[in-house]
Amino acid sequence: MISLKIKAKIIGLLVFYFVVALIAIGSTLLVSWRLEGGAAAINDAGRERMRSYRIAYLLEQYVKVQQLTDAREQLRSDIQYEMNLFENTLSELEFGNPARPLFLPKDVNVRAQMVQLRRSWQDEIRPEIMQILASSSMDEQKSDLINYRPMLERYVAGINELVTMVEQSNAHATALLRFLQIALVSLALVGTVVLVYLFSHMVVRPVTQLREGIKRMASADFDVRLPVTSQDELGELAIGFNSMANQLQDIYATLEQRVEEKSRSIEAKNKELAALDKEMAVSEERNLLAQELHDSIAQSLAFLNIQVQLLQEDLQQNRSADAMKSLVQIREGVQESYDDVRELLVHFRTRIGSTDLETALRIALEKFEGQTGIETVFNTQGSAPELQPEHVLQIMHIVQESLSNVRKHAKACRVDVELSCAEQCKIDIRDNGAGFDTSRDAGDSHVGLRIMRERAHRVGAELSFESAPTKGTHICLILPENQPEK
Repeated sequence: MISLKIKAKIIGLLVFYFVVALIAIGSTLLVSWRLEGGAAAINDAGRERMRSYRIAYLLEQYVKVQQLTDAREQLRSDIQYEMNLFENTLSELEFGNPARPLFLPKDVNVRAQMVQLRRSWQDEIRPEIMQILASSSMDEQKSDLINYRPMLERYVAGINELVTMVEQSNAHATALLRFLQIALVSLALVGTVVLVYLFSHMVVRPVTQLREGIKRMASADFDVRLPVTSQDELGELAIGFNSMANQLQDIYATLEQRVEEKSRSIEAKNKELAALDKEMAVSEERNLLAQELHDSIAQSLAFLNIQVQLLQEDLQQNRSADAMKSLVQIREGVQESYDDVRELLVHFRTRIGSTDLETALRIALEKFEGQTGIETVFNTQGSAPELQPEHVLQIMHIVQESLSNVRKHAKACRVDVELSCAEQCKIDIRDNGAGFDTSRDAGDSHVGLRIMRERAHRVGAELSFESAPTKGTHICLILPENQPEK
């Protein structure tokens, strides 16, 4: 059995329907073209009839004028002109003119009548007219004119008979045209019904069965099977669907056991992931601790090591004044290291608990002002959002690091902190200290600033720095808009 694809079937049906419709439409156009040509033939035959009478009238006027005058010559010229027109039209009627279009029906009787009219003109009418024009005797012209009249009546009767034949042929063609039009309408109706039926049988019904099968399978009915009614793409889909149903039915038989095994495996994996997350969090905190230790304690110890070496050289060379200066710098370095250690202890002992962000900021600023003597001003606008304690802790580490930088580097006497929560929630920290060059000192080489950026990234916040030498420093921390629930 030959297997045809759906595309080939549809194209074949449409081409067949198109060819049939094209033949029907072409037939109607051909019949209408013949009707148009017949109508033109009737019109020209009517002109021939009127032209015959005009020639007869001009001949009568020609006979009445006796003397050779300009009027007689004009009449003779008019008669000759009318005869030429008559002969040209008669030739078009006989041989047709597709450009107009004009042609007689392809009927034996019509053709015979046309041949008879042509012969009568050439053998009787035209010679008689030429004889009247050539005669010089008035009596002969009158006699010839009297003989011409019954001859003309017979010829006109022949033209009338030709017109009647053409009209009858056009009537038959009109009836045929109506029949073709009715047949074309019937063909369109029947063809539409047939196409709808065939498309419904070839496409719609298989697709509907496939859709119903998918619905039943979606409701866990794996016993559903589709009938294979064709060898095209839809038949292949039905075969594939049945094969898939068989496989799903086999899989579903052991699905509960597999789900239980997978559930136990996933539970174990979740525990492992939780342990890894906890280990990663501890590792990150250790990394941050190591970085802060490096930024504060390690650098201070390196400075003290250099000062101790300078002190040793001064003592060996008995430079007491320089040695005292080195001792002062060593004492200041030890005090700064002591302060850094206290700050680190405060940072890593910080536990937020149920404290909100605004309260945590107030407490931190009060401690900073009490320890350093630097004036702090705290302003709030709007209501601070409720954050997870872990996020509040990271934010406070950023604030404390900012305050630590103010203590160690800014040489400021005042710090302004503002918590504003209007369209977006942000924390602005400004000091009136020495400032720094952000293009040189705010990169990743500065460990403290890099740690602040990492902490901001962990809570989804945006951190920015604005500073210039002698212009103070402005740190802006923009909190994320979509805060997770506590």
